[in-house]
Amino acid sequence: MGYARWAVVFLISLGLIALSHTPVFAKGDAGAGKGVFEKRCQGCHGEKGDGKGLASVFLYPKPADFTSGKFKLRSTPSGEMPTDDDLFKTVADGVQGSAMPSFAYIADDERWNVIQHIKTLALYFDEEEGKTYNLFELRGAPHPLTVAPEPPMAAETLAKAKAVYEQEKLGCVKCHGRLGKGDGPSAQEQVDDWGRPIKVRDFTTGVFKGGNTNRDVYLRFATGMSGTPMPAFSGEQLSDADRWSLVQYVQSLKNPDVRLATPPADATIVATQTNEDIPDDNPEATVWQSAKEYEIPLNRLWQPEILPMHVRVRALYNGKDVAIHLEWDDATQNMGYSQPQTFRDGAAVQFSPSGEFPFIGMGNGKTMTGLEIPVNIWHWKGDWQADAGTYTDIKHVYPNMHVDTYYFPKEVQDKTYLAGRAAGNLFSSDHRPSVVEDLNAVGFGSLESQPVSSQGVQGRGDWSDNKWQVVLRRPLESQETRDVKFSKGATIPVSFAVWDGARQDRDGIKFVSTWFRLKM
Repeated sequence: MGYARWAVVFLISLGLIALSHTPVFAKGDAGAGKGVFEKRCQGCHGEKGDGKGLASVFLYPKPADFTSGKFKLRSTPSGEMPTDDDLFKTVADGVQGSAMPSFAYIADDERWNVIQHIKTLALYFDEEEGKTYNLFELRGAPHPLTVAPEPPMAAETLAKAKAVYEQEKLGCVKCHGRLGKGDGPSAQEQVDDWGRPIKVRDFTTGVFKGGNTNRDVYLRFATGMSGTPMPAFSGEQLSDADRWSLVQYVQSLKNPDVRLATPPADATIVATQTNEDIPDDNPEATVWQSAKEYEIPLNRLWQPEILPMHVRVRALYNGKDVAIHLEWDDATQNMGYSQPQTFRDGAAVQFSPSGEFPFIGMGNGKTMTGLEIPVNIWHWKGDWQADAGTYTDIKHVYPNMHVDTYYFPKEVQDKTYLAGRAAGNLFSSDHRPSVVEDLNAVGFGSLESQPVSSQGVQGRGDWSDNKWQVVLRRPLESQETRDVKFSKGATIPVSFAVWDGARQDRDGIKFVSTWFRLKM
């Protein structure tokens, strides 16, 4: 028996790992869950569940490695595996402060099934025995911690908690900083068990990976976060009273100006029918007052910092058109894209024309899962809107630079020196039909713009009072086969994305939502 195997037996003898004859895979079907995993999870977490999916190169923090058996969000003591309910909560709620989205839009049985498949991926290989063990079976049924009742918060409680927080033996200040901003003296040195740098949690944002309730934060202190430097503070280190006072103190550090979004509980956005015209050039038109507003949380895919972000969404349709209204907070207006050091603001709406919920990142392609589920995307670009008045070229950005002149007719010049314009690429064109690009994709690497004749989406963005308002409008009917089809009574999968040019967002560096249902 290998050393690691003996170590497990030793921990069992100490009672730190429990064995049980209770069936581990009790709820859900792992076989059915494999199909769910391939369709919805494999793009990020990889075929083996090792966190090395095709999308992982675009994500930071990196996707979880299920094969390691190290699960951050648990209600169980350090050394134990999570409960099924822990895994279900993570799948249902997502992980704030990461790219892991909520899967509230799928049925409960799909979640239970995929959980059972994920548990089959947690494997331990004993080199001496030449055998592979499933860690959930090896460690037995988990035992959730009993969460003591929370005492009422009082001024003296917070004063005491501040002293607890600053205790050197706990190390809170060392990482999270004296004011909880994630800027402690050791913050830049923290790495996970795979040697990757970790962004220490900034408590002032109010964003906590396992959830924002006091109970959620209590469990993070009590159980730690496996695979990270965040330790578990056992009863020997912190009493229940001290743990609760610490929770309340950490929650008190939240910036009062930060407000987290409250998404629709049923993941549904209802498009309101109207008899009025819906202008595509006026996001502040009064017709939008008749549409209900929904708050949609956004996760940043690549996070040099942790930012709570959401977009406010409205939807309208009449007998001719369907339109989406987006509004989000942005302290700066970024419309330029002609210099290598500048980046544009932008927003996109992604639809699944088939009615199925594909992988959130550009749909499902055969290269990923063998399944093909296409998506249709409407992408508003700040620089395209700026170009709609006067096309901005390098000579406008650098008016005093020397430019050689090509003494050829324009049609010859385009073909010879401007290949993109000659090929009809909308990015190169100085006469675009809209400030919104209509695109299609079937998985990674397949994103393409529709032909100019099929570019049917119009729109406009207005920036004022530190926020963007953008309206996107398309005729209800479309002859383009790859376009999403709208009809009264239809329910269409929809998701959203926002780019912040001031933060150098571009391509896959952006804020995205999970899937929602657009109900006509």
